[in-house]
Amino acid sequence: MNFPTIDFGWLGNGNLIGMMAVLHVMINHAVAIGGCVLVVSIEYRAYKDNNPALDAYARWLTKWIMIITTTLGAMTGVGIWFTTTVILPDAIGSLLRIFHWAWFTEWLVFVSEVILLLTYFYTWDKWSGEKKRRHLRVGVALCIMSWFTLVIITGILAAQINPGNWVETLSFWDAFFNPTWVPSTIFRTFAAIALGVAVLHSLIRWTVKDMRGRVAVQRIFGKWLAVSVPIMLASGFWYLRTLPDKAQTLVKWASGMNETTFIWLNIGGLFLIFILAITLLDGKPKMPVALTVFTAGFSLLLITEFEIVRENIRKPYVIYNYMYANGILKEEVDKLSREGALRHAKFSKVKEVTEANQLEAGEELFRMQCIACHSIDGIRRSRAMTERIDGWSKETIAGFIPSMHHVRDVMPPFAGTQQEVEALAAYLANIVAQTNETKEAENKAALWSPFSRTETYEKE
Repeated sequence: MNFPTIDFGWLGNGNLIGMMAVLHVMINHAVAIGGCVLVVSIEYRAYKDNNPALDAYARWLTKWIMIITTTLGAMTGVGIWFTTTVILPDAIGSLLRIFHWAWFTEWLVFVSEVILLLTYFYTWDKWSGEKKRRHLRVGVALCIMSWFTLVIITGILAAQINPGNWVETLSFWDAFFNPTWVPSTIFRTFAAIALGVAVLHSLIRWTVKDMRGRVAVQRIFGKWLAVSVPIMLASGFWYLRTLPDKAQTLVKWASGMNETTFIWLNIGGLFLIFILAITLLDGKPKMPVALTVFTAGFSLLLITEFEIVRENIRKPYVIYNYMYANGILKEEVDKLSREGALRHAKFSKVKEVTEANQLEAGEELFRMQCIACHSIDGIRRSRAMTERIDGWSKETIAGFIPSMHHVRDVMPPFAGTQQEVEALAAYLANIVAQTNETKEAENKAALWSPFSRTETYEKE
C-alpha cells in the first residue's frame, strides 16, 4: 500500500523469503551457534587430555566456522533483510519500530561475536600453554555471544505469531517477552547444537584419522546430543501449547501431514538421533554410515520444517492480530473496503477503476494484495494462480474474492470496493487464461518439433 511492489514472478515472493531464511538459519544454527559450542568443547577436551592432535583439529574446524560465518552467514543474513524489505516493507517497518532497540542490541552482539571469533582463531597458537585458559575463556564468551543473537532474534520472531498483549498495550516488553519466546528459544538452542553435531559428525570420517581423537570427538558429540534431543522434544511440545488456538490447528496444514504422522515422524526421527547419541557415547571409532547420513539429513529437514511451519501457522497475519500477510493493517480493512484500496495506494498508477483501465487496475490490486503469497505461475504449484483458478470464469472469481477468507481462513480478507473486486477478477481470469494457453501452445510445439519426432522414430 505504501511502497512500490516488486514481483519475482515464477520463483514467487514468499518462496524467495522462505528459501533465504531457511538457508540462513541452517548456517547460523549449525555453524555459528552449534559449531562454536562443539569446537570449544573439543578444545577443552584436548586441553584436559593434553592431546595436541585434537587441539589442532579444533583449530581447523574453527577456521571453517570463521570462513562460513563471515561469508555465507553474513550474505544470507543481508539477503533476508533485502528480500523482506523489498517484498514486505510494511511488515519490516513495523517490526523495526516495535523492536528498534532489540535489533540495535543484536547488531552490537553480532559485532562482538565476530570480534570474538576472529580473536579466538588468530590467538590459538599465541595463547597456548599457560595462556590456554585465557583462550578457552574467549571461546566461552564467543558461545555466549552467538547464543545471545539467537535469544534476541527469537523474541522478535516469536512476537510475530503471538505478541501477547502488545496489540492492546503497544509495549515493547509485552511484545518481546511473549508467551512463545522461552520455549522457542530453548528449542532453537538445542536444535542448533544437534544440527551442529549432525553436520560436523559427518566430517569426522574423512578428517580425523587418529582413532583416539575420533573417539574423543564422538563422545563429546554424544554427550551434547543426548542432552539436546529430550530437551528439544519437551520444548517443542511446550512451544506448540503456547501458540494461539487457531495457529495450533494450522500446524497440520502447514506441515502437509496429518496430526498423527506429524507427531510420530518427528518423535521417531528424534528417537533415531538419540540412538546416534548413545552409539557415539559407546566409543566405537567406526559408525554406521546410514545413521550418520540420516542424522545429518533429518536434522536439516527438522529445522526447515520448523521454519516453514512457523511461517505458515501465523497466516493470515504477518504480525498476529495486527497486520495481514499482504501488509494491510487489520484495522484498515473496513476503511479500504468502503473507500477503495487503489485510492490509498501511494505508488499505484491507477486510483479509480474504469472500464478502460479495469485490467490494469486488477494487476495493481494483485500486486498489492496477493503477490506476498501467490504468483500467476510458479514453482510452488499450490500457490500459483494457473493451478488454483484454472478454468474459473471472471464471475466465479469475483464471487469467491469477498468470501475467500471464510472459505480459506489462512487468507486475508480482500480490502477493496466491489469495483476493485471485479477488476481483480477480470485480470486474474484474463492472465491465467493467457498463461495457460501459451504453455499449452509451447507444449504442442515441443511435441511436434523435428527433434521430438526423430526421437519417436528412433524408439519405434
